[in-house]
Amino acid sequence: MATKEAEMFYKQAMSFLDQGKIGKSLEFFENALNVDKDYVSAWNDKGVALMELGKYPEALECFEQVIRLEPGDNMAWYNRGYVLMILEEYQEAVNTFDLFLARYSKKDDFYKYALYMKAKGLYSLKKYDESLKLTKKALKKDKKFKEARELMNLIGEEKTK
Repeated sequence: MATKEAEMFYKQAMSFLDQGKIGKSLEFFENALNVDKDYVSAWNDKGVALMELGKYPEALECFEQVIRLEPGDNMAWYNRGYVLMILEEYQEAVNTFDLFLARYSKKDDFYKYALYMKAKGLYSLKKYDESLKLTKKALKKDKKFKEARELMNLIGEEKTK
């Protein structure tokens, strides 16, 4: 449970983040974490802010800290997989999305995005059949899923080479 002081810093950080003042938000996330190093929300949102700045390795560290503190935090797993994809750590990203998909509600939009992200990782690993299967699953959830349609076309092109 975050202390009042840490919570105050966190709320200020979120206010700055909402205003697009990423640097200032990071200062306040740091202040919150200096007061309470186990403040899960501060770690998570600091990771989001770092992603906004393109500081992916640092963002990954934040999401992994959330997972260490709160292994059941599904969004931290999703964010970890997303950052791993950006860092081109495809196999680790696929493994992370596997964990996320196994425990997340199939009704939520994040589920279809995780299917797509895992399919994209498999595509990057040249596992086209597995990628196609997941892409179709994502499209079954949302027939208008533009990125999934584009990925399906790319897979089709690779398979006809």
